Formats: sequence, structure tokens, C-alpha cells
Amino acid sequence: MIIDLHVHTNASDGLHGPAGIVRMAGQLGVGVVAVADHDTVDGIDEAVAAGGVRVVPAVEINAYSGDVECHILGYFISHRDPALRRALAALREARLRRMRLIVEKLGLLGVEVRAEEILALAGAGTVGRPHIARALVGRGHAASIREAFDRYIGDGKPAYAPRSKMTPAEAIGLVRRAGGVAVLAHPGLWGADGLVEQLAGEGIEGIEVYANNHSERDVVKYRDIARRLGLIMTGGSDYHGWSDNPRDVIGGVSTPPEEFARLEEAARRAGTPRPPVEGQ
Repeated sequence: MIIDLHVHTNASDGLHGPAGIVRMAGQLGVGVVAVADHDTVDGIDEAVAAGGVRVVPAVEINAYSGDVECHILGYFISHRDPALRRALAALREARLRRMRLIVEKLGLLGVEVRAEEILALAGAGTVGRPHIARALVGRGHAASIREAFDRYIGDGKPAYAPRSKMTPAEAIGLVRRAGGVAVLAHPGLWGADGLVEQLAGEGIEGIEVYANNHSERDVVKYRDIARRLGLIMTGGSDYHGWSDNPRDVIGGVSTPPEEFARLEEAARRAGTPRPPVEGQ
């Protein structure tokens, strides 16, 4: 069974709606998919209602340990929990402030783009840098989303602006209070090797060993780390729909079934119900 535990919808910075994501997953033979949007759970109910594929309720939260960014995935969360929704709403407001600061910085560089254009691209979803990149491409300031990041808005680039900084411990606590299981996303993307042991002590129960930006060497390294620390080994495509990465396809990266079983068991220990199953 293909088990993709990391996909994004247009509730955050993905291109496709939650129901469309589930339909695509079914067409590609994916049996389980986790909707893990950035700082929002608004796409989960629509995804579940689409049917045909098992949907795991999830979220992805950006966090910072000093200057090192890392992302915390929360699985099997109680996504209607009022406290969780309030905390995520505050994070989305911080995203809006960041977007406006980036627009100001672009203007100082002579690169014109309007906040209204970016908000229109985001629609009802959570605003993120990919929306800014798409606006830059639309204006002709960059030939691709990747070029927009590399020239203007990527980390350390002239129009980059940092986000408000939630610590990993705070993000993990948010997930746990919502009855979820916290997992460190794509550690190879951030060079977060030194953080894994620290975060294991702060409550993560897994790391995303299998990711579309991990090399085979990365997979071996993080698999060894996970085994040494007794962590669950998850995997997912991190699908957004806007990348030119050939592995950016739903089901392009999968979680081993035995590791998914461990994740389910961790969720049961956390006292959360198993997610809805549609079409089975």
C-alpha cells in the first residue's frame, strides 16, 4: 500500500483543493494520505468527505531553534480542537505580516508586486512564500518559482523576511495538546541533524526519513538515527503541485506499512481516535 503522509492543498500553499487531492491520490493508487497544510486544518473535512482514500488529519508547523528552521508535522490531531484552531489562526496572522514586509522589501529593490495579487493567489488558503513567488513569476520578475526564491525571497536573499519564531518545543506541545503525534519533517532540508536528539527529548515521536528532497545517503543516515533513538520513520511526497521536481507527485514517496502501524499505535496511546475511513 502507498502511504503518503505529507501533502498540501490550497488551504495553504498547494495548488489543488482537498477533494481534488484525494481524487488524484485514488487515481494514483494511494491508499492513505495525510493532509498536512501549513498552519491550518481547514482542508481536512473536505478531504475526508471526498471519500475513496483514507485521510489522516495532520498539520505542518514552522518552528525555529535559534536560527535553524525546522518543521513539525502533527498526525492524528483532533483538528476541530478550539485551542489548536486559535493557535493556528495566530500563526496565519503572522504569515500575513511577513508577506507584507517581503512586499515592502521587493519594492525597495524595484521589484513591483502588490499584496492584493498575492492574497488573490492564496484565496482562502494560508499565505506563504510560494504565493509570493507565483506573483513574481506572473509579473515577469522571475521565470520560475525556484528562480523567484533563488533571486529574491529565499533564505538569506535580498527580500527575505523571517517569520515570528515558535520554538520546536512550543510546536510539539501544540500538537500533543491536540492529541496528535509530533514528527520532524524532512530534516535533510534544514541540516537539522543536531536537532533530532534534542527534539526527541522534547517530545517528537518520529522523523520523516523518506522525503522527496532526501538522497539515498540521507535516507540511510536518518534511518540509522531513528533506529538509535527509537523514533517512527515516516515518509511523504510534500506534494504542492507547483514544483518541477519529478518526485513532487502524490504517492511519490511512501511510508512503510509497519512504520504507519507504529504511528497509529502512538496515536492510540495519545488517546485520539483513528481517522475516518471513506470508501472502504
